[in-house]
Amino acid sequence: MEPSKFTSYAHRDLSRKKIIKYAAQYDGVDMAELLGADEDCFPFVVDDGTAASVCFWDPYSGIMMDLDEDPVRAYAAQKYLRENAYPVFDSFEAAEKHSIEREWPRKKKNDQQNK
Repeated sequence: MEPSKFTSYAHRDLSRKKIIKYAAQYDGVDMAELLGADEDCFPFVVDDGTAASVCFWDPYSGIMMDLDEDPVRAYAAQKYLRENAYPVFDSFEAAEKHSIEREWPRKKKNDQQNK
């Protein structure tokens, strides 16, 4: 499963109807895997009602936004995460609070250098 097997729509201004249509190329694809998720870097969605973002928890940096220039892939990733019970938060503050309550892994930068 390589990103190059998919048509890129990066930097294209597409209607919502076209985005949904073109996102069908990702049906059946594990979008979390495609985005590079692993045990240290796992995805979730932040949707404040006006905009939704695919984000990752990184144990060294905390919340990281996935700044995908391809609206079709971004839509497919968001859809996959929602349909597969990944966390969805209504704000970054709610995501941060959840990370503390659930004790999501946190590591110091020095730990990364000692690997």
